Amino acid sequence: MEFLRENISLLAPLIILQVVLFVIGIVDLLRRDPQQVRWGIKWVWVLILLINIIGPLIYFVFGRKE
Repeated sequence: MEFLRENISLLAPLIILQVVLFVIGIVDLLRRDPQQVRWGIKWVWVLILLINIIGPLIYFVFGRKE
C-alpha cells in the first residue's frame, strides 16, 4: 500500500488512459453490428478489451472492419 501512495502520480495517467480506452472501445463495440466487427463475435472483443492498455489498441487496429 505504501508503494501505491508513493507512486500514485506516476500510475494515475496510465490508469486514466486504460479506463478511457476501455470505455471508448466498449461504446464503439456496442454501437456496431456484428457484421462490422471482425469475426462477428462481440463477446470475444469485450474480453480482449479487458487486457490492460494493449487490448483496446488491438481492438482499434484489428477488430473493426473499416
